[in-house]
Amino acid sequence: MAARRDRALRLIERLHRVGIEARAVELAGINARMEELRRQSEETAAALARDGRITSIETAPYVGAYIRDARAQIGALDRAAEALRPQAEALEEAMREGFREMKTVATVAARAKLRAAQDRAAREAAERDEMVLLRWGRDD
Repeated sequence: MAARRDRALRLIERLHRVGIEARAVELAGINARMEELRRQSEETAAALARDGRITSIETAPYVGAYIRDARAQIGALDRAAEALRPQAEALEEAMREGFREMKTVATVAARAKLRAAQDRAAREAAERDEMVLLRWGRDD
């Protein structure tokens, strides 16, 4: 029975680990996407700072439209990155909960293993005591 319990606890712990790893991969993907959106936003802002100047009267209407479009694109990129944040936070919380559950299972397994070792040691001590008593009984 103890062996079945140990196997079950190891299986549960492994399942938690697999779940955490899957969430970690998903979180890494979301974080990479958020970083890419931030990078694009920063590049667009740098391009706007570099190219958003009126150099001649003929370019004035075009520069104005470029500035509006660039600002709109920066806003859209920033909003897209922020829209991913709740998903990332939810995954982080799920990973923390998975770690807590995995640690609980590991603690239960360690306690069961310790209890089994103590029981085994007590049985061995009782057997030794019985053997000593049997020897003493023969020596009389």
